[in-house]
Amino acid sequence: KQEKERTKLNKEIQRIIAAEIAAAKKDNAGTFALTPEAAALSASFENNKGKLPWPVERGVITGSFGKHNHPVLPGIVIENNGIDITTSKGSTVRSVFEGTVTSVFTIPGAGKNIIISHGAYRTVYTNLEEVFVTTGEKVSTKQGLGMLHTDDDEKKTIAHLEIWKISGTGTTKQDPALWIYKQ
Repeated sequence: KQEKERTKLNKEIQRIIAAEIAAAKKDNAGTFALTPEAAALSASFENNKGKLPWPVERGVITGSFGKHNHPVLPGIVIENNGIDITTSKGSTVRSVFEGTVTSVFTIPGAGKNIIISHGAYRTVYTNLEEVFVTTGEKVSTKQGLGMLHTDDDEKKTIAHLEIWKISGTGTTKQDPALWIYKQ
């Protein structure tokens, strides 16, 4: 069940980012191009690799980026497009960098989700119970985006963060652990 929800969420994130790329190409004669402001924001985002604040005030990384064997089920491989950070109940997720909210959407069983544009980069925040921002809103670094969902059965509150880079040739998933500040 969790894997089906994760797959639905991943497909929706990819669909939304692909639609953003298509819209940018339509506006720029078939190529993905950034405005000077977006290019400057991208450069600033890149210059902060390894120095971005955590998306929660306190937590520990409990799910790492990439493909991993399932911890309990033999032969099952799980692909994580980001990182999972376990934190305390009632925690707020916050933006890791300034940008513009491009999408707020809900996936049944996977909660509310937010995508923020930072020029050629997108950050994705999932597993939210409540959202404090709207599509088109400009956000600042460390601004609260929403309250995380706590799984009542497992008694866990997990923030999920993804970082995507968009270029003229497509998208590349980034390992957020390389981008956030090392504690």
